[in-house]
Amino acid sequence: IHLALRSRERLKLLEEYLLTCRSGALQELYRKIDGKNYLLESPHLYSVSDLRLIARGVFEAFLQHAIQFASNHVYMCDLCTQRGFICLLCNCDDIIFPFEFESTTRCRDCKAVFHKVCKASEPCCPRCEWRQRHQEPGPVH
Repeated sequence: IHLALRSRERLKLLEEYLLTCRSGALQELYRKIDGKNYLLESPHLYSVSDLRLIARGVFEAFLQHAIQFASNHVYMCDLCTQRGFICLLCNCDDIIFPFEFESTTRCRDCKAVFHKVCKASEPCCPRCEWRQRHQEPGPVH
């Protein structure tokens, strides 16, 4: 179930990209998951059918098929890629996405996305630090 949970979290993040895309890819994603839209609503909600698929060892492949479709769309779509992130720690030109669990991590507070290797050496989020600096009142004259 842990693997399915991670896949469903990834699928939810991908859905957030497709929600704002005008390509119709969201409808295609819904078709790929056989209209089981609850899979995107709560990562802890499973039907009896889903549990049977998990027991048979095929549920993860079902989810991976949908993830593959959605991530391919995001990587190829001009509108979706514009919603990607640049790591604020290394400022590399690579566009990164929060659904890339293997290589990225996300700030819990501001949702900025960083390369895992960059964030491992920097405990603080630069965006949160910047916000904190600019929200604090300056010295009174």
